[in-house]
Amino acid sequence: MSSKKASCGQACAEKHFVKRADKYNHSSSWVDDSKLIQRIRSLACVFPEAVILDIATGTGKIAQAFYGQVKKVVGMDICLSMASQALNFLDDMVLTPAEKLSFKDGVFDACVCRQGLQFMELNHAIPEISRVLKPGGRLVLCHLTAYGQTDKDEAFAIQRLRNPARKNFFLPEDLPRLLAEYGFQQIESFEYLSVESVNRWIDNGALNDQTQEQIRQLYKGSSQGFRKAHNLKFESKDILDTMKMLLVKAVKK
Repeated sequence: MSSKKASCGQACAEKHFVKRADKYNHSSSWVDDSKLIQRIRSLACVFPEAVILDIATGTGKIAQAFYGQVKKVVGMDICLSMASQALNFLDDMVLTPAEKLSFKDGVFDACVCRQGLQFMELNHAIPEISRVLKPGGRLVLCHLTAYGQTDKDEAFAIQRLRNPARKNFFLPEDLPRLLAEYGFQQIESFEYLSVESVNRWIDNGALNDQTQEQIRQLYKGSSQGFRKAHNLKFESKDILDTMKMLLVKAVKK
């Protein structure tokens, strides 16, 4: 797992997502990919009386899959501009950082998090997530990773430009190893590939034209190893990148 020191911490991430809030639901095909969302729901293995925490709920696309099917869905985020769009899919909404969750110990049957850990201090966030889970509770993560050593340097450079608030950059083995280090058990991981329009992915509301062009140039100048791993396709006015996401499920001891 590669990381960079946060230059502005939580405030930087919040500012980043304030800019992205209006365009977020249209910024990536995986955002409302029903197959991916249902896979996350299935891995959470919930039951009608379950209480669920959606970590970094954003606009509520994951919460929506659980809402009305379980006893209670709680969303947490740090950005009101994002989270206000999720209110119709939540029983409760709390503005709080994952590094210091404002919940009692052992209150959730399952916690889910899609694309949130990249903005967090993991040595604080993972113990907090574990704390609020019940014994035997399930954690499901879904995060963008590089494919491996062949593409990681280029993939991380692109991700860094696209999300300047990002703190963590993952290889596929990082998340399972991290959860094991914090005592989670029955850890399983699953690959999910998502074909993304680069033009759509970088037109996210937070990047100026210069930065968007820098990203395009990184793609155009990418190595053959990167191109092969990502199955890059150069169209007349766009680039298609087959991005790798990792789904990880784990159980609190």
